[in-house]
Amino acid sequence: MALWNSEKKQAADDVARRQRLAELTATAKRGLVAFADTGTALAAIQAEELWRLEAATWDAWCSKSLGLTERRVAQLIEAAKTCQTLKASGLSLPSSERVARELAGLEPEKQVEAWLEATAEAVDGEPTTELVAKAARKRRPRKAGQAKLARPVSLKVPGAAVRIVPRKRGWTGLVAALEHALELARRQADEGRREAA
Repeated sequence: MALWNSEKKQAADDVARRQRLAELTATAKRGLVAFADTGTALAAIQAEELWRLEAATWDAWCSKSLGLTERRVAQLIEAAKTCQTLKASGLSLPSSERVARELAGLEPEKQVEAWLEATAEAVDGEPTTELVAKAARKRRPRKAGQAKLARPVSLKVPGAAVRIVPRKRGWTGLVAALEHALELARRQADEGRREAA
């Protein structure tokens, strides 16, 4: 009889623990998408200018009512917009605002492309912030005048090894850099000869 009561008590404990697990899991899942709901609500408050009821400026309302900076609120709004785009495309949503924010600033179709690429590369189905950032970087347009920075070049020449490290500005090509370096080397050699004489 005591063994039966023990098993019955264990079964009741298991039921209670499963219920607790279900409650906590539901809470956790709500938290995963809460940033999207929060950002959507903030976007509505901003668009409808409801904040004017309590503050003189949007920044002041964000600080006073939420304890957040205007920049942080803008990040939440951008993440929510990204989630709306992904949801409209029938895709899974990012589990965190930080991941969703990596797609901000891209055109909606580019957001979808980047998210699909990142989820395809993810090991366990949920892409990391780094994977999403990498996929988004490929789709960001280059700013006018922003050239891709060349990598350092190492050359072996008779009697020396030459390494050319390009700067952000002033890189005109490998041959031009070598010609300029050769000109500087000739000047230094001439100055050395004059001082020796």
